Amino acid sequence: MERIVYIRGKFKGTNKEMKEAYFYAKEMMRKYDLEPQYIGVMAEEDWTGDKILTIKRKEKQLLEDLEKNKKIKSIEVITKEMEGKEIKYSKSFFLIDKENAVIAFWTNTNIEEINFKEILENMKEYVEPGIEEICDWESDAIPLRYIWEGEKTLTPDNIIPKKVTHIYKKVTPLDIPIEV
Repeated sequence: MERIVYIRGKFKGTNKEMKEAYFYAKEMMRKYDLEPQYIGVMAEEDWTGDKILTIKRKEKQLLEDLEKNKKIKSIEVITKEMEGKEIKYSKSFFLIDKENAVIAFWTNTNIEEINFKEILENMKEYVEPGIEEICDWESDAIPLRYIWEGEKTLTPDNIIPKKVTHIYKKVTPLDIPIEV
């Protein structure tokens, strides 16, 4: 089971706010003993977006591109459980998706120790909420599609059963269409 906190609505700002959100994600993850190790970046140029890269090697390029105002669509900050050089599973994931106006965090580690309400409030610095939610996700599938598209994606099947237990959910009308 993973606990998710996300906001879908309107992204506030530009690359400056993306950079601030990136630093917030790293700081928050460290606070809860989820040391960020990898990033994934989608951009119009210089980033392929199809693989995750070590923060140690690629953070400098990301920060330079944000400073140069290159069009960065999304940034992922990821913590993996490692056994030697093998990845066992993902522990946590933070998404800053300017293109889809989504900011999200989920983890399967330290769930009871993490203040998800505080994280939700901090996320409002970067995305004006249309939908804000904290929920538990029980599935072998990652929850990105649910975060982007809402409950219409919750069609359980025998291959990937999905269950969402809502802890908190609020929908606020915006002047942009938001599907619940």
